[in-house]
Amino acid sequence: MRKVFAKFIINYLRVIAKLKLRSINPIIIGVGGASGKTTLSNFIYLIFSKKYKVRQGKGKNSETGIPLDILKLSTGSYKFLDWLRVVVQAPFRLFLDFDKYDVYVAEMGIDSPVEPKNMSYLLKIIKPQIAVLTNISYEHSEYFEPLAMDEDFKNVEEKILNLTAQQEMLLLTSVGESGTAVLNIDDDYINSAKKEIQAKKITVSLKNDSADFYINEIKNYVDKFDLHFIHEGEKYKLTIDNPLPVHFAYSFVSAIAVGKAGGIKISESISILENDFYLPAGRMSFFKGVKDSIIVDSSYNNATLTPILDLLGFVKEIGNQRRRVGIIGDMRELGTMSKPLHEEVARKILETLDAVILIGPLSQKYILPILRSNNFPVSSFLNFTSAKSTILEQVKPKNIVLVKGSQNTLFLERVVEMLLKDPKDKEKLCRRGEYWDRIREKTL
Repeated sequence: MRKVFAKFIINYLRVIAKLKLRSINPIIIGVGGASGKTTLSNFIYLIFSKKYKVRQGKGKNSETGIPLDILKLSTGSYKFLDWLRVVVQAPFRLFLDFDKYDVYVAEMGIDSPVEPKNMSYLLKIIKPQIAVLTNISYEHSEYFEPLAMDEDFKNVEEKILNLTAQQEMLLLTSVGESGTAVLNIDDDYINSAKKEIQAKKITVSLKNDSADFYINEIKNYVDKFDLHFIHEGEKYKLTIDNPLPVHFAYSFVSAIAVGKAGGIKISESISILENDFYLPAGRMSFFKGVKDSIIVDSSYNNATLTPILDLLGFVKEIGNQRRRVGIIGDMRELGTMSKPLHEEVARKILETLDAVILIGPLSQKYILPILRSNNFPVSSFLNFTSAKSTILEQVKPKNIVLVKGSQNTLFLERVVEMLLKDPKDKEKLCRRGEYWDRIREKTL
């Protein structure tokens, strides 16, 4: 009965959301990729909102999240009665909500190769005229494994990435000839699929100077991030008053490229980003911590490999005069890829940190042995509660503390809250509100 109701809800919302979008007829910008979708969509929103009325998905990127966002509905606690309320309210949103907007920025996240949790299903809800992919990497790999079984583990690894790429690339190949696809050609999977894309292509690269947008220099300082790029022979510079990891360069330039596809001058986009830049909660926020420490809060999620490797390198770069402590949680939903990907994180920790506290069973199983075999200062715990006292002991005066976590049972924003110098800053952390308070109360 529950499965029947869930299937009804998904299809019901899809149909009504499509009708709603048809009545509004906005330009749809689709943002996909393994990581960085929310950051990139925020930058795109900033750029377009100066000229147009824009609606942004703000992390609602699933088969139910996108329709609920289009219909301006929420489920509260996700209980049966909440969904029943949504069923009743949806037609009223369709016929009685007369709000219009010019642009819809939609995050499009995949959890599986199978409908309704894949890209092909999301494209049944929305059809972007402009599309951009951040990267192709392992994401929710355990749900791809059943279609990638092989006795040779390396074949499994390759098949999972290929299946992931096939789904993600549908976002770009679905755009018609009159639309635009923004491509990060430093990603081998995206670059190799260029011929399959019918839309006008705008390429972005940090490595290839023939790209439409070539990032030729990135510099980090204690208090700022400088980015230089070249487009059509013209040199441009963007300065952000916040040091940032390298992957932000792709987000900035991709957003600027999307802006150009939408008729916004590059100089205007740069000015907007420089003046209005902000980071979503739990994604690279800086806070003053206890004992005169600096907290780098990336506690929102820890689902994919590339961002955490980039972030560890960034912490080494900006914190080379300080003791660097990492509080690192598991990467979840990776299935058989959990072991090699966590081991890669372990090797990066050895290069970049001075001490680390691991939280979660996967980190304990796969990262801990490598660190111990190298006599690295490490503590490991299964959950936040058991790690609290050690965290407080390990943070020394003037340390730089990286908190990188995952929301599935870990909720490491609790670490950041515990270490804040000013308790009022807790309102700036991720997952605020009564719903998340209840979830955290149930979690060790």
